[in-house]
Amino acid sequence: MDLIRDFKDPGREYSVLAFWFLNGELKKERLAWQIGQMVEKGVYGGFMHPRAYLKTPYLEDEWWDAVGVCVEESRKQGFAPWLYDEYAWPSGTAGSTFDYGFQKPSRILSRGRDNMAKGLWAVKKDAGNRGCGNEGAGNEGGGNQGSGNQGGANPDAANPEDKGQSGANPSSMPYRVVKRDGFIYEFYEKVLEKAVDYLNPETIASFIKLTHEEYRKRWGEDFGKLIPGIFFDEIYMMGNPLPWTDRLPGRFRETYGYDILDELPSLVDGVSERDKQVRKDYFSLVTAMYEEAFFRQISDWCGKYGLKLTGHTEEFLWEHPRRQGDYFKTMRHLMVPGSDCHDYRYRYPRRITYCEPKYSVSVARIYGKERAMSEALGGAGWNCTMEEFKKGINTLAAMGTGMFILHGFYYECDHQGSQSDWPTSFFYQNPYWDYFKIFADYIRRLSFMNSQGNPVVDYAILYPIGDMDENMENGEENPAGQAINNGFHQALNCMIEHQLDTDMVDEESILNAHICDGKLCLGQQRFKVLLLPEGGSLMEETVAKLEAWTKAGGSVLFYRTGLAHENRSGENRAGGDRANGCSVNGYWDTVLRGNVHSISRIPQAAAGLAAPSASVIYGNTGNIFLNHRTAGNVDYYLVANSSDERRNLVLSFSHASTPVLLDIEKGDMVQAVYTQAGTAQMCGGRQAGSGVLIYMDLEPGEAVYVLFGLEEDTIRQAKPALTGDIRWEEEWITGKWDFLPLSPSGPNHGDNAHNEESTDLEIPIAEFTSDVSSGTETIRICNQSGEEGSCGRHMSLWNGRWITRRRSWNDQLDASDLYFRKTVFLEHAPEKAEFCAAAVDSFECFINGTMVYKGISNGEPVVFGDKGQLTQGENILAFHVTNRNPLHDVYVCSAEELPPDRFISLLMEGIIVQGTNVEVVKSDSTWIVNDSLIKGWEQPDSDGRFTAAGFDVRKVLNFNYTGLEHVWLKAWERGKPPLKPWGDLPLFGQTLTYPRKLWYTVTIPAGASVLYEPVTTGAAVCMLDGKEVHWENGVHILPDNERIHILTIQITAGGCSDGLKQPIRVTMKAVAVNLSDWRMLGLPWFSGRCRYTNTWSVEQLEGTYMLELGGVNHCAQIWINGRLADTRLWRPYRADITSLLRPGENEITILVSNLASNERRHMLVDEGMALGWNRYWNEDNMDRDSRNYVSGLLGPVRLLHMISPKP
Repeated sequence: MDLIRDFKDPGREYSVLAFWFLNGELKKERLAWQIGQMVEKGVYGGFMHPRAYLKTPYLEDEWWDAVGVCVEESRKQGFAPWLYDEYAWPSGTAGSTFDYGFQKPSRILSRGRDNMAKGLWAVKKDAGNRGCGNEGAGNEGGGNQGSGNQGGANPDAANPEDKGQSGANPSSMPYRVVKRDGFIYEFYEKVLEKAVDYLNPETIASFIKLTHEEYRKRWGEDFGKLIPGIFFDEIYMMGNPLPWTDRLPGRFRETYGYDILDELPSLVDGVSERDKQVRKDYFSLVTAMYEEAFFRQISDWCGKYGLKLTGHTEEFLWEHPRRQGDYFKTMRHLMVPGSDCHDYRYRYPRRITYCEPKYSVSVARIYGKERAMSEALGGAGWNCTMEEFKKGINTLAAMGTGMFILHGFYYECDHQGSQSDWPTSFFYQNPYWDYFKIFADYIRRLSFMNSQGNPVVDYAILYPIGDMDENMENGEENPAGQAINNGFHQALNCMIEHQLDTDMVDEESILNAHICDGKLCLGQQRFKVLLLPEGGSLMEETVAKLEAWTKAGGSVLFYRTGLAHENRSGENRAGGDRANGCSVNGYWDTVLRGNVHSISRIPQAAAGLAAPSASVIYGNTGNIFLNHRTAGNVDYYLVANSSDERRNLVLSFSHASTPVLLDIEKGDMVQAVYTQAGTAQMCGGRQAGSGVLIYMDLEPGEAVYVLFGLEEDTIRQAKPALTGDIRWEEEWITGKWDFLPLSPSGPNHGDNAHNEESTDLEIPIAEFTSDVSSGTETIRICNQSGEEGSCGRHMSLWNGRWITRRRSWNDQLDASDLYFRKTVFLEHAPEKAEFCAAAVDSFECFINGTMVYKGISNGEPVVFGDKGQLTQGENILAFHVTNRNPLHDVYVCSAEELPPDRFISLLMEGIIVQGTNVEVVKSDSTWIVNDSLIKGWEQPDSDGRFTAAGFDVRKVLNFNYTGLEHVWLKAWERGKPPLKPWGDLPLFGQTLTYPRKLWYTVTIPAGASVLYEPVTTGAAVCMLDGKEVHWENGVHILPDNERIHILTIQITAGGCSDGLKQPIRVTMKAVAVNLSDWRMLGLPWFSGRCRYTNTWSVEQLEGTYMLELGGVNHCAQIWINGRLADTRLWRPYRADITSLLRPGENEITILVSNLASNERRHMLVDEGMALGWNRYWNEDNMDRDSRNYVSGLLGPVRLLHMISPKP
């Protein structure tokens, strides 16, 4: 291996991989074209992932034909077609579990109860109370339900996830009744009809036969060669709160010698050692059954046929006992252990949560796997920049990830169902796709470097699954469990954030480790320090092993969790307290001893026990990460700046050889700026050890490799570094630039774009109003490509909006009851009042506490009066809406149209006559809504109880957010009729009649030189800047193209199909502009590339010339005199242009691309507009990054002339 040569251009096996989202109808030509696109852009492999909106029949002939096309095209193109084992997710169903969509129901679950996930839940009753016999699960009994942790006492509280697991079918009779300590525990079995029993090996064997074997029949000869492996996704034990399966009681008795059915109360609560042991035995058995049924069985099959198994499950400790089991014992069976990347979608600002990659990386290293995988960066949204994605990749690489699967690459995203499938798409839908090979090569180099040699990690932290198992009561952590969970994550985070790379280790691996040179050696790991939770428990064998290790020179360090049994007088600031030891099977042992520290002091203490070989001794260390590996005689470090700021750092390395740097973006080797360090040398108040000090200026999101141990001949090939004694002269390029938007396709889409003189654009949006509209709205002229526009999509007699409750990304489709209210003030007593209302599916209307209407609507309007209940002054209108068939699928990503009978909603409008004054009341966001029945909710609010809480969906970090139950919120507007899926509805029995006057207002961007006559039906008049346009052969020449123009189209529509039929077409020519946001030039909707051109003269060519672009949103290609200087996807937007300059005048051309978000913000189709989930991904998620809508070359643009000092 030649590390330097291979780093420049690693093999394709290290390629970034696409999570290729196969939605819609799969076409041969499109599949082949997309594979070609990926290969062209440096993506040499991908997972063929059937998504929810797939229309091609899954696991049927059409599906196999599509996969066959992909396999054969991959063979031609040098692409690796990885398999994905399921339709949508989670794995194991072999078909659909959705209420709607195009696929057949699950082939596994359709076989019945044996294959369905099961769980137990408990009702705890005081045995002394009346009526505490075998009562139904809905009876909470009269016992003490408020003391301690007795979450199982309330059937509803015991089942918080039922709404997310539609199809749960609890039995009506108890599965088991156990009396203990004055209480009766009734246990009920719940069968989840839409979830797989992962504890049943026969279920998983059937899944393998239906899925894996079908692939093998067709392409088994390609397994392990063309087809590298297969991915499973998002599995977890869904039975809650206690996972169960029919075989479990018998297996438990065989394993532990006692009957778990008699001990079930210990799973619900209890703090005795017996209770803890029962829980530990139970969760250990659940792990074993999960491991054997799913992980080992599928891994053995893959190993037999040459496939690499990868995938991911759950990566948060608190979830493991109930949902995942022992992570190490299950995930060790994967050839490529993997993890998800949740917090690039669930946190804002986005970040990598260290434990997620660290789990898979730790398993891979301990069990000798070549690489660990991350399903990376999914759900960041359309408005996430390449620079931010780069920071995420750098962080994952610093954690040790060696295989990166980017989530996702969209086959299509133009329909309800595919438009909100956890975007962004890294694929051709994004303007940066033209330049994606730069990012792909960047990731390939990181993957290569993280796959060579061995990691050097001095610090380990115990994976405390045993402690968690003991402290799970009714499937949730008790306070001790919470302390263990929090302490573990905080200690891990604190070490990593102090540049002390730390991996996890489980007890079984410690027992299997050998001790060499004072290190705990297991797999690829050589640990010097082990972090343990104070007050945790270990097996006796583990304690003995660690005792032997500490005697041989290893170190144990305890971090505080609050679990210690003895009081302490305070922490010894010099060295910390002595730990009383750790618990061995519930008893304190004094053999294993070590220092105990608060978590904030753990890094300092760990570094004192084993000095790190690299550290930051000067500069801001926030979001700076280090990763150390060795390959042969070479030590190399990844130094990553994952912050938003430029960092000036001094790093100390304990190596004596000459360092060099590797530029990950370019693949070049560069000299390092360094000095030799002495042990007494100080820098920024921190002492440097012996070795070298390296000075680094890292740009935001920049990472670099530092190498030691290279041969001198190799080092001499490094490019020279820029040193501080260089003098820079600066010249600003001022004035206007020639500006031209480029078409999204055609000859100007390639490298010849700097030669194009004009382009054609279609303007897809307009401001719309009519003679029945109450205002103006921004519309997408055509709903979808290939559809014509029509006024009927935007017009209705209604001014009211369909409203509902939304407390998260999604709206509350799963609610069966909503309570709406609004205060209406009337100056005079009303003479007449009439209301028109529609609901899904029935409603009651109250005025000032009196019911005035009750009935079924099913989405159709009904008309009723106030029955004399309205009075002068303050009045309360209140509606109770009931939906007898709520929808638990909050995404509806599997369907092309939304079901009108499942969306709980209210639409109303009222007319109140007071003499000559007519008051119109309508449903809109001024109403408030609750999902719970609150006493007096329909009455006047005398004490101010009914006030909406503050809520901003852009600040919610998850879907199905559970923090706003029983709270009044402002009503959320689904939209105004003719909103789909209901369409236009009669208002007070009247429907829209024609003819109607329509007005479309379109902003014509600066640079438009030719305006083409709009395609309309109905009599139309066009006004440009207030003057009527006279068309000549269907065009109008714009003599003044340096400014924005306003086109108004007035149409007399004779029917709902009339109106503006197509987007407005213009021909653009270059126009002189000052540098500014494209929105200021009339292009708020434009996603693509624009060209900027200017000239600059140089008298003599001496020294080095750098072009500094200043602000760019978001990618820039820099051309000098028709030759490419560089392409920049992130800061710094700077290029060395020395070799491209010529004496005299020089032409500078900058091609700038923005993000897909500017266009996607206007692309949500009518069929999906009513759904909160869709609106989140196509509006709210993007709007929280509104700064990224800013597009273009922003400057200031400068020429930097570097002159070396004279000798």
